[in-house]
Amino acid sequence: MRKSDLIGLILLAFVLGCRFSAPLADFYAERCYSVISAGLSLVSSVVPFSLEEVVVIGFALAFIAVLVRALRKKEGFLRWLGKTARITMWLVVWFYLGWGNNYFRTPLYPRMGIERAVFEEEAFTRFLTDYTGALNGTADNTASWDRGDLEADIKEFYSTEVTGYGYTGMRPWQHVKRPLLNPLYSAVSVLGFMGPFLCESQLNLDLPVVEYPFTLAHELAHLAGVTSEAEANYWAFVYCRQSDNPAVRYSGYLALLPYAASSAGSLLPEDAYSEWTNSISGKAKEDYAATRDYWETKRVGIIDTVQRWMMDRLLRTNGVSEGARDYYGVIGMIMTMDASGDF
Repeated sequence: MRKSDLIGLILLAFVLGCRFSAPLADFYAERCYSVISAGLSLVSSVVPFSLEEVVVIGFALAFIAVLVRALRKKEGFLRWLGKTARITMWLVVWFYLGWGNNYFRTPLYPRMGIERAVFEEEAFTRFLTDYTGALNGTADNTASWDRGDLEADIKEFYSTEVTGYGYTGMRPWQHVKRPLLNPLYSAVSVLGFMGPFLCESQLNLDLPVVEYPFTLAHELAHLAGVTSEAEANYWAFVYCRQSDNPAVRYSGYLALLPYAASSAGSLLPEDAYSEWTNSISGKAKEDYAATRDYWETKRVGIIDTVQRWMMDRLLRTNGVSEGARDYYGVIGMIMTMDASGDF
């Protein structure tokens, strides 16, 4: 055994400890992650493009190289298995120490000492009325925004408003990156993603203007240490909702529309649901349909299916019981947090 293997096994033990001990995961999230993310993102900040794909491809090539070498030199199965296990160990350690241990920390509600709001039709109807009024009120705006200013404002929001909830602030050198394999993400309608190996936030270069503010705020929430997709949606919506720019507010309200529609369709009687959909402005419906059709033209069926399955497995493996459906929990989170007086 190499000395590096011993170090790797010690780090792996810490990773496993975080998975099975919320206090240890809380220690990582509150004491370690801010330092680790700052260091990793500082290293990756020397280039404007994402290095996450480079890391993933590097690990894939390492697995292939070990297999090819074992076949060419007729190495024994156990020797091949040992080398493969070594690569796997460092892959797991890097993923979880870089960012993934945040999955296992104490969730937001228990940290705040609040209970999730129980569904009440009257309260939900009131939420829909307020939400729809705000959506319609910002739909016909003609405002614009600058990408650099928008990113700086979101980072300031997280550094001042969200750190009080146990998350890390943003660093000056942390900027959104462009993916190297952008067509692949468009083929599966991935608008952005968080890179766990070098703490990079990436945005799809094909993003329509109306989706950009919300998606940027969502991905930066992950960089702050948020792992739940519902909660990342929540913080992105809160940022957009409080913005002075009506175009940014509209991005948040429009991004919430499919989640609101899903909740309304499953919770309201059919006549009440129809009445609500009829109250949505034509402009909002038009923009939502346009973005949906836009991504549909880029989607590649089989790749999209595989990606969704992998995403669902990843979330469930890391303790997100709803899997890919976790995104839809944002409505309940908004109602809960609003009822508690936060934001």
